[in-house]
Amino acid sequence: MKIQQQPPTDTELASLYIQAGWMETADSEKMLCAVQSDSVWYVARDDADTLLGIGRFITDYARYAFIVDVIVVESSRGKGIGTAIMKEIINGCRNLGIDSVNLWPSKGKVPFYERLGFYALSADQPHMKLKK
Repeated sequence: MKIQQQPPTDTELASLYIQAGWMETADSEKMLCAVQSDSVWYVARDDADTLLGIGRFITDYARYAFIVDVIVVESSRGKGIGTAIMKEIINGCRNLGIDSVNLWPSKGKVPFYERLGFYALSADQPHMKLKK
């Protein structure tokens, strides 16, 4: 397995979003916009260049980084790929000297992130989302 800082294709990203249950169908224009964004990508591939998993962070390169889209292909889960991607992301953030590295875990993923050194914020600092 190798982890590269090159985004997945828009088709690969759409497939992962659908596989993760984050959307039922993918808007190809949005997927293309996402992979062409200024995000810092970490993409795991096997020796045949098959996608195994992704992760990325969005940052201001000074104070904040927000980790998003950590997804491992369903057939490759439980093999340490997500952990390897997250360790690369954490090292990338530390190398940049980011003051605050944040994420909002998917349901059931809190223990995974706690093992990597993350902790839950108090109830008076909840994750909030803008209504559509």
